[in-house]
Amino acid sequence: MEALQDVFAKTSKEHAPWYIIPSNHKWFRNLAVSQIMADTMEALGMSFPKPTVDLADIRRKYHVAVEEEHEHET
Repeated sequence: MEALQDVFAKTSKEHAPWYIIPSNHKWFRNLAVSQIMADTMEALGMSFPKPTVDLADIRRKYHVAVEEEHEHET
């Protein structure tokens, strides 16, 4: 056990931490992993990029195409 603790202490870094997750209860394992992932993603401070296309125009063209398709079916 001491060897494992030594490995974790020497290899777990702030930018790449190790987490020891008990897996004898799947619900707790899933909760712990989900929370770590959510916290890590939030800490990245990412956001969606602004669209480079006109979404309103694409939406309008889509609805026109759907309407035309519907007219051809009837």
